[in-house]
Order: sequence, then C-alpha cells, then structure tokens
Amino acid sequence: MKKLKMTKREAAITFLGLCHGYLVLFAIYACAVVTSGHGNEPFIQVGLLLLPVNAILFAAVRWAGHFWQYGLIAALAVVGSVMAAGSGVRGIWMGILGVLAAISYFYARAARNTCWLESPVYPWIGIDVILYFLGGHFASDMAVRIAPILAAVYFLICNFHTNLEEVDTFLKNHATMERLPVRRLARINQGMMWIVSGLTAAAMIVAPYLGLDQLIRQLGNALKTVIRWLLLLIPNSPVEEETMATEQAQQAMPAVGNQAPWFLELFYKLLDLIGWMIGIGLVLACVFLVIRALYRLYLRFNEKTEENGDTIERLMPAPAAEKKKGLEHKKKEHLFWDRSTDGRIRKHYRKKVLEKLKESPDEAWTPTQTAREMELEPGEAETFARIYEKARYGKDDCSREEMERMLKIR
Repeated sequence: MKKLKMTKREAAITFLGLCHGYLVLFAIYACAVVTSGHGNEPFIQVGLLLLPVNAILFAAVRWAGHFWQYGLIAALAVVGSVMAAGSGVRGIWMGILGVLAAISYFYARAARNTCWLESPVYPWIGIDVILYFLGGHFASDMAVRIAPILAAVYFLICNFHTNLEEVDTFLKNHATMERLPVRRLARINQGMMWIVSGLTAAAMIVAPYLGLDQLIRQLGNALKTVIRWLLLLIPNSPVEEETMATEQAQQAMPAVGNQAPWFLELFYKLLDLIGWMIGIGLVLACVFLVIRALYRLYLRFNEKTEENGDTIERLMPAPAAEKKKGLEHKKKEHLFWDRSTDGRIRKHYRKKVLEKLKESPDEAWTPTQTAREMELEPGEAETFARIYEKARYGKDDCSREEMERMLKIR
C-alpha cells in the first residue's frame, strides 16, 4: 500500500486507535488470567507483550501489499509473543488473543471496514469494571488496583479520540469562514474536554478508595432481587422451584397452613396470566424483529444496481445527490405555472404513470425504467422519459411542440 501523508491530527487519531486495541486486549487477557486463578502472579509484565504484537499487526495490515506478507508477519508476531510468555495459562491466552487480533485486522481490511480494535467506544470500559469485580471475587489485589487505572486511561482515550474527530470535521466544514475564529474555538473545545475528562478520570481512580464500589454492589443486589421477583411470576420457573425447595428445607416439619383467601388465589392467578402474557409478547416481538430484518435484507439483495446511461439516476433524487450532480428542481415561478408547458408536461407524466402502473413507481427507478414498465408503444417510451426530464431538470422550458407530443402519448 502506498504511504499517505498524514496531518498531526490524523496521526493522533491513528495513535489513539492503536492504544485502544492494546487496552482492550490487555483487559480481556487480565480477566482470563484472574478467572483461571493466576491473578496473584505477575501477569502484568506478560500482558505488556500484547503492545508490540498489536502494534506489529496494526502496521502490517496497512503496509503489506500481499496476503502472504501479512500472514508471515502475523505468524512471527504471535509465535514470538507466545514463546516469550511461556507455557501455562498466560501463554495460551497470549496466543488466543494474538490470533484474534490478526484475524480481526485481516477481516477489516478485506471488508474495507474499520477494525473494532481501532474504534474506541465507551462500552469497552465495562471490561475494566468486570476485571475489578473479578479481582475482588478471586482475591487478586493486582487486578483490583489496575482496573480503575485502565478504565480511567481508556475513558481519556475515548474522549480524546471523539474530540479530535469532531474538531477535524469542524475545521474542514468551517475553515473558509473569515469572521469565525475556527482554530481558537477548537483549542477552547479541546481545553474544556481535557478539564472535564481529567476530573472524571481522577474520580474513577479514587472511586474504590471512597467506597463507591460498595454502592455499585448494593445496586447490583437490588437489581438481582427485582429480576428474581419478576421470574417468580412465571409458573414452574427454575427460580420458583428453587425457592420452594429452600422453604421446604428450612421447615422442620410440614406445617399445616390455613387455606389462602379466594381473592389472593385470584390475584396470584392474575399475576401468572400477566407473566405469561409478557413472555409471549416478548417472544412475538423477537420473531417480528427477526422477520423484519430478514425482509429488509431480502429487499436489499434484490435492489437493481446495474449501470445505465441515464443522466438522472433516480426518479426522485435525494437533495444530496441533486447538489452533487448539479441538479435542481424547477420551481413554480408564478401563479399560473400549472398552465405552462413544463407544468402541463409534469402533470400529464404523473397522471399517466399512476394510470399505467396503478401505484407509485419504485424510488430507485429512473424515468427510462419507469417508461419501460408502462408498456408504451415502440418509440414512445424514450420520448416520454426525455421530455419529462427536460421539463423537470432542464435549464430551458419545453416548447409547445414538445408539450403536444407529450400529451399525445396515451
């Protein structure tokens, strides 16, 4: 691939994408190591090997001209990192994440898309939150200490990356405005971003030491209680059976209770009915969404994308497409425009299309395709489309002869 010149802002965005990939891979690696019971071992030093691996793959996918070149570089990088990590859980996860990164970069280049390892998004912070609670569950002090730092650094990267892209777009769109201090506004925007992001990142780092994690745990327990109560509304659910088994185990002898009042039994049956209705409604909603998505894919699959020689690409071009190709709709310039040649031609066109097709034509059809679908006489379809295009987009008005020729087409 050819080397392209990059601005400082584009270079910063690229560097932040590289850092994002490493932080995500390292967080996944740390969660896997802590879950396997090796959280108290020095896994951070081994995790640093993911930085050169990600950097090598990041550069190779851009500069490799052939697949075998990228494959060779990726294989050497992954094998080298596994050998450096050693045997055991750390080496295995180093190899798994290296292969995952290599496949992800390759697929992104083949599909002409941006790799997920290069696009910072805020939900990835959830991995660091999971790492923190895993560290507390598996008694890994190292994981508990580094998780808030990883989350804060990733938060800064996301904010800085988003801000750079917005500033770059802002400068490109408004750089030609003479009276607007564009660059000064950009510097003010970035300064405010750093102040807010820095304070938020500092709060994320000190949050565990202020006991905010206990508040999060309490909120999690409350949410678990609410979900458990909702599941109890479903008859014969595993949660209900578990609750009944626990109650029976706690009772020394089977207690003979009084029969529940009839209105309580009716209320319980009503709750069961509501639970079933909610469950069936959710299933039907999921089925509807799946069918709708498949139908849209079917329509997209059958779209006509063949090339044609029409000057007008669509019957109803979007405003952006009109501006790009220099097309402008003729506007009604006076009160009696409907009686002008262009007005009568366009009214006749609409009338005949609806009369022949019995419905509005597909928005992707050109006037030529629409005329072809109307099954007109030989030679009339081309005249029908050409005169309409001139009446709608032409710089000059149609002549009276053209109008009479259009009105004769029946």
